[in-house]
Amino acid sequence: MKMTDVHCHILPGVDDGAKDAMETRSMLEMAWNEGIRTIFATSHYDSEMGTGIWKKRKEALEQTRQMAAEISPELKIASGAEIFFSEKAVEELEKGRIWTMNQSRYVLVEFFPGEEFFYIQRGLQTLQYKGFWPILAHVERYEELMEKERVRELAFMGVFLQTNASSVIGRNGRRVKKHLRCLLKERLIHFVGTDAHGSRHRRPLMAECAAYIEKKTDREYCRKICRENAGKIIWREYIHV
Repeated sequence: MKMTDVHCHILPGVDDGAKDAMETRSMLEMAWNEGIRTIFATSHYDSEMGTGIWKKRKEALEQTRQMAAEISPELKIASGAEIFFSEKAVEELEKGRIWTMNQSRYVLVEFFPGEEFFYIQRGLQTLQYKGFWPILAHVERYEELMEKERVRELAFMGVFLQTNASSVIGRNGRRVKKHLRCLLKERLIHFVGTDAHGSRHRRPLMAECAAYIEKKTDREYCRKICRENAGKIIWREYIHV
């Protein structure tokens, strides 16, 4: 199955992901062999970085696209960012100073893992009020969201939820794997990404995860969260769930 990775730190030398072009190329080759055909380059961003970083990231994005094309014209790289939530970041988003997902209304957002549920909820609502469609990055990392009812509440609010492929297959422990299995069975997960940071650390692996999801749910849902929903981001269309 052809898949899309909606969360990947693949741009060379811009954050704690790929340290250089060689590492980026290794990640691209691994992704291609896994069946990934589109990768969202979601480098970290928080408001303390300022907006001057985007010139360097644009250059890194074009470099990565060139390397991807050398592997195959079918391997596409989309723009994006993993945004650490703050009121200032929201202001910068409104002014168009931060990359959204493929220049759409979708924004990939993260919080401190130990953040209180009501702060996370309020932050996501703030983004919605401003006209954005928030995707909560790696939902399994938040201790306050280890209660299924709270995850369900966010999903019913219209928040989209992303999980890391490595977590689904148990790389972050049995408790997290069991929790995600429950969320997947209730169709509360909307996107799967690798959150890859290198060819060795949290590698861009998806095939094993997709096989597991299909086994525990069904092929249609697996295809939706591993590819089709991400296609909506590419076309800047709202996902109705």
